[in-house]
Amino acid sequence: MNTQNYLNLLHLLILYLLILLILLTADHSKIVSSLTFNRAKRLSDANYDEESFRLAPYVVSIRTRSVHRYFGDNHFCSGVIVSPTFVLTSAHCLINNRRVVYSSRVLTIVAGTVNRLKYIPNRTFISTVDSMMLPDNFTILNKQDLAILKVTTAFPRNHKYISLAKLPLEPPTVGLKCSVPGWGRMYRGGPLATYLLYINVELIEPQLCAKKLNVNAVNLLCAEEFDPSIAQQPCGGDWGSPLLHEDTVHGIVSVLVGCGTNMPSVYTHVYPSVKWIEGKIVTNGGSIQPVRNKLEYFIITHVQTASFLFFVIIYEN
Repeated sequence: MNTQNYLNLLHLLILYLLILLILLTADHSKIVSSLTFNRAKRLSDANYDEESFRLAPYVVSIRTRSVHRYFGDNHFCSGVIVSPTFVLTSAHCLINNRRVVYSSRVLTIVAGTVNRLKYIPNRTFISTVDSMMLPDNFTILNKQDLAILKVTTAFPRNHKYISLAKLPLEPPTVGLKCSVPGWGRMYRGGPLATYLLYINVELIEPQLCAKKLNVNAVNLLCAEEFDPSIAQQPCGGDWGSPLLHEDTVHGIVSVLVGCGTNMPSVYTHVYPSVKWIEGKIVTNGGSIQPVRNKLEYFIITHVQTASFLFFVIIYEN
């Protein structure tokens, strides 16, 4: 081997050692974080961890009755279980581009799953849709973007992977921290999430929201993540997903402002429609969770405590 070949090999060896040195001394957390952010701009840095499993029992996947190629590829919206036979979602999920309402016969509800594409025997619950209800305010005035689906088969009771979400007793306050779970697109124009992802957001003032969105006023709930390095928003496929605080649904994803931008996300406000929701459920043969208001709970709790103390005193005497 001549001198020139030796020099070429030496240059390659030096280059290899320099690259190896850079990789060994680099901040790998920043590299991984950067790659994750660029590839997972969905509900943008959306999370998949133990909290996904806590949220999953409340959420359903709304699908067409026929799959395209494999189980779960017909998902197009989400919803939240609010009664043993009823699901709350966005009215936009039930109309086409010409605002024609779909027939309930073409819809299917899937619950009890974290993985959208996997059917698990004795766990995954599937039901057709018996009927659906939209508010007159939406069909006529394009307001109150909510809808109720009645399932043909009631959700099973005492099911580890299926739970009922509560309707709010009062409007949520600014600063309330909430989670938004969904199987929407992982980034703009990207694929739907296989596993249930979620974002954490905080409610903000409507005036601040309107200013950030550059509109005159906002009559929806507004939320955002205040970390400027994180852009957390619902994306396509997240319509109907619930805005949850613990087990209470305060909002429904109905308008997509962006997907992976730093704009606030907006949600249909559930509390003003609670009476309409409960009325539709009851008049259509359903039942609602008996959630007492704060005053009733306070009185009952203290009466029970006083009664217990009274019997203790009598027993000791």
